[in-house]
Parts: sequence; C-alpha cells; structure tokens
Amino acid sequence: MKTITATEAKQNFGNLIALVNQEPVTIQKTNKDVAVVVSIQRYQELKRIEDILYGEAAKLAIQEGILSVKDSDDFLNSI
Repeated sequence: MKTITATEAKQNFGNLIALVNQEPVTIQKTNKDVAVVVSIQRYQELKRIEDILYGEAAKLAIQEGILSVKDSDDFLNSI
C-alpha cells in the first residue's frame, strides 16, 4: 500500500484518484496515518463482506439465545 502526505494528496488529487484504482493509498498528516483511500469497487467489496459478517453474527446471536429474531431484524435494518 502506498503512503503519501496530506499535502501531496491535496496537490496531486487527480493522481491520487488514478492511483487508488491500482491500490489503496494511506494518507499521513504529521507522520500519522489519518485516512485510507480506496477505489469504489474495493469499497463495495468491503461493504458486502461487512453485510455478510453482520448477518452471520445475527444468526449466531439468535442460535445462542442472545437476540430474538425480531431484535436481530431491527438491528440489521437500522444499519
């Protein structure tokens, strides 16, 4: 993963957009990571994975009696 400064990101925004189609880019400010920029395709992949994980966690909570089906549905619909 490439790392650039916030100043570089600001000054070369067009290049940053082109670069994130190849790999995620970490942005640093005062030598600390403050953001990661990813392509829309990667973001959508991550969202799908997150949805699957939430669904599996809800199933497990229902099986273990931690949540009712209604509580689980309400939670999943709220996010």
